Amino acid sequence: MLPTYKVQFLTKFALSVSVCMITTTALAQKTKPDGPSTSPGYYKQIDQKLGALLSIYDTPSETASVVVQLPGDTIFNSSGVQRKTNNTLWQKVSIGEIQGWVRSSALKIVEPISFSNTTLPILGICGGTEPSWTIEWNSNTVTYSNIMGLLNRVPFESVITEENKSATRVSAGNNEITLHLTVTEKQCTFTSIDTFVWGEAQATIKQVGKKDVVLQGCCRPVSDGYR
Repeated sequence: MLPTYKVQFLTKFALSVSVCMITTTALAQKTKPDGPSTSPGYYKQIDQKLGALLSIYDTPSETASVVVQLPGDTIFNSSGVQRKTNNTLWQKVSIGEIQGWVRSSALKIVEPISFSNTTLPILGICGGTEPSWTIEWNSNTVTYSNIMGLLNRVPFESVITEENKSATRVSAGNNEITLHLTVTEKQCTFTSIDTFVWGEAQATIKQVGKKDVVLQGCCRPVSDGYR
């Protein structure tokens, strides 16, 4: 049989451990960030009045520092991650290397002005950095440029939805060059920045007498291509 003082010590120790575990669990539950709770994609401010600005905060709090204020028609990337603080729901957004938190109630997901009944917008731009390249498109032409300063503007040929439904392929060309650009609705992994980027691009450039060039990069929204 254990002495009384040892029993008291063990009892107090067990209670201490239990309290510690409960407290730690409660704190973890309180501070644990919410996971993705809305659709990832492109968002913009609901208030589109002239002069309306949207504040991006460095943390999800009314008392946090404002990272930047941007015009109301600015389109943001968002992973869909939301967090509730003091009954206010916040959503994480990014644009370029800037990222922060915006009141979720101030945002709406944008819809593309459809390019030939696909999910691709009528105007857009994609590009990459290794090597440097950009491809822009509208309903008439597709323009390809690279780090060498070469610029090819070729007539649009077709736009189709791929089998997986989340990717769209644009084709354009003339007698000298053919361009195929596939844009996929997913988080872009071909980026050198740490922020969330929506829209992944892969392009194939075929030129007479030259080896095919395969490019990978990300897309960014053009405001006139969405509503």
